[in-house]
Amino acid sequence: MTKSSRMPPYMEIFANKIYGKRNLSGVLDDARVARFNSFYAQKKIVKDLLKDITKNAHVLQIGLTFGDEISEVYNKVHKLGKFDIFDISEIQIERAKERYDNCNINIMNYDASLPWDEKYDVIICYNLLHELPLKTRSKIMDNALTSLTNGGKAIFIDFAEPEFFNPLKWPLLLFNRLYRPFSESLWNEPLENFCSLKDGFRWNHSYYHWRMFQKVVATRKILSSDDVVKLTKLFREK
Repeated sequence: MTKSSRMPPYMEIFANKIYGKRNLSGVLDDARVARFNSFYAQKKIVKDLLKDITKNAHVLQIGLTFGDEISEVYNKVHKLGKFDIFDISEIQIERAKERYDNCNINIMNYDASLPWDEKYDVIICYNLLHELPLKTRSKIMDNALTSLTNGGKAIFIDFAEPEFFNPLKWPLLLFNRLYRPFSESLWNEPLENFCSLKDGFRWNHSYYHWRMFQKVVATRKILSSDDVVKLTKLFREK
């Protein structure tokens, strides 16, 4: 697996103000701050995320996160499963390796827009997609879907379009246009529309905090559509 050589240009422009500053990242990585920044939806979202992970699962998370989400996932899988994390920020990887020094977490510097060989039972993208240009987002989502075992799940957690009467909807729209230029696209269509491989999966949508956030689970179908057609013909012939 090839190590990422540098931060992509879009990250340097839009996200490096946070991820490129160690002290600021340390403040934001506090669980209380992370919950506040999620309007206190994070606890419920993480609780539901853990329900989609079995204790013996081989799990990949694309992108390090602030707060206690990584710790919660690790506590769910570490005895019988395996937990890998990809990220492209050297500073965040350094911080995470210090924070999780006593945990059996494999944190790698890798660009998830490039394919990888290993298969996983669960792949998590937590608050990542809104930071990505559309082409990069599609590549990462397709790579995640391709890397699932049969029956495996890709879990995408990110922003969604708030309900019309949510008082935060219009301030968030303005904030996104100023500071999160790729985020508004998540308001306009279902997440699966950003994938070219969506037909081989079952898609389940959950929403939180008056639809400010969404959790979308793509489960790889054990049988393809062609397999179902073949089996149906066989049963009819009998």
